[in-house]
Amino acid sequence: MSKMLKMFFAFTLLCTTLVQAQVKSIKGVVTDGTGLPLPGVSIVVKGTTEGTQSDMDGNFEISTKEGSTLTFSFVGMKTVEQIAVGSFMKVVLNDEENTLEEVVVTALGIKREKKALGYAAQEVSGET
Repeated sequence: MSKMLKMFFAFTLLCTTLVQAQVKSIKGVVTDGTGLPLPGVSIVVKGTTEGTQSDMDGNFEISTKEGSTLTFSFVGMKTVEQIAVGSFMKVVLNDEENTLEEVVVTALGIKREKKALGYAAQEVSGET
């Protein structure tokens, strides 16, 4: 009986090692079209809630199965999906083609064009 118990523990240890080998750490860097690093890019494993963000130098690290699809998103940039292959990824995010245009919001929350308003409206610039 003890020989059977030893074989069971050895088999269990082997299966645990194989399962752990499927999940690996993937590192990488996210840049814009000019090669500058992008801090704060959201990186999510598609179909899960697992994710991370890139640091100030655009670097990231995430643990997932090889072959999983990673989704990279950042405000003002096109969302990119890439399959995780290998242990290092370099991802380039390009500018969004359609940019945010001027929007006027009235006191009631009704959106109108500025020239369609019959009263004065204040502008707040992005710098402010």
